[in-house]
Amino acid sequence: MKTWSKQLRFIAGCCALLGAGVAQAADAAPEKAAAPPQTTAAAAKTDRATDEKVIRATADDFVKAFNAADAKAIGALWAADAEYTDESGQSYHGGPAIEKLYAGLFKEHPGATVAVTIESIRFLGPDIAVEKGIARLASPAGDKSAARYTVVHARRDGKWIMVDCRDAPYVPGSNEDYLKDLAWLIGDWKLAGKDRSLQVHFEWMAQRNFIKNTFTATEDGKSTLTGGQIIGWHPKLGRIVSWHFGPEGGFGNDVWIKDGSKWVIEAKGVLRDGSESTAVNILTAVDANSFTWQSVKRTLDGVRLPDTPPVRIVRVPSGK
Repeated sequence: MKTWSKQLRFIAGCCALLGAGVAQAADAAPEKAAAPPQTTAAAAKTDRATDEKVIRATADDFVKAFNAADAKAIGALWAADAEYTDESGQSYHGGPAIEKLYAGLFKEHPGATVAVTIESIRFLGPDIAVEKGIARLASPAGDKSAARYTVVHARRDGKWIMVDCRDAPYVPGSNEDYLKDLAWLIGDWKLAGKDRSLQVHFEWMAQRNFIKNTFTATEDGKSTLTGGQIIGWHPKLGRIVSWHFGPEGGFGNDVWIKDGSKWVIEAKGVLRDGSESTAVNILTAVDANSFTWQSVKRTLDGVRLPDTPPVRIVRVPSGK
């Protein structure tokens, strides 16, 4: 049984079937007198642009078939003798074998979706093209991963089709890519009440590899609580994690799990006196300018504590 990340390696490479196009070309005509250089160059440029358009256009067809869990449609996009090699070196030959792999993937991961970014298409001749890009996979549970792919397309019988595909790990230049689902938090937020207020500030740090969260609570004009949190990506867990620091010297770590519009944050901590705490904190996006926060399943040294009521936090407009 393949793991989620293992399945991704398969998908990332297979996503490169984007070039299984449907463009038709006329059979080779008898040799004719060479056209003037300008005319030939212009025609070549036009043909190249058309070929690239066909290769790119099939991306939508592939994504549509994948997101509809249509393994048969995906298998039909490969050349009969196509070869796909995953990151581990395992190879799959031909459309039927690839179709079978996709059918297994869809069965094991129902609801999985894919998005593809084509980074380049390079032509090595009139009938050969190399496409490189990034495939990003997501599951309904919030699991996400990505991989790079390289695919060779060949024009056969007037059609562009994929004949060879290989994938490789995707390592972004920074962890910003992994944290983009939290980027909307960047800025200033507040919770205002009659006798209390809370100011929260999110900002990028360390070349956008982490998000820093600092907060200050005041009551009757006096600071009653300050603390902070560093949010980052854990490559071995394949999850967003964070480290929190309390106002009295306590600290802890958290694991973030996305569930639709909310984040379920499993927190563990140690207080300054050595007591151990646990909680499940729930951050739910209401819209781009507000979210709710609630802490449930709280314990202190194994003793259950009451849940906190949800509170609403709103964005502070820029310049205020």
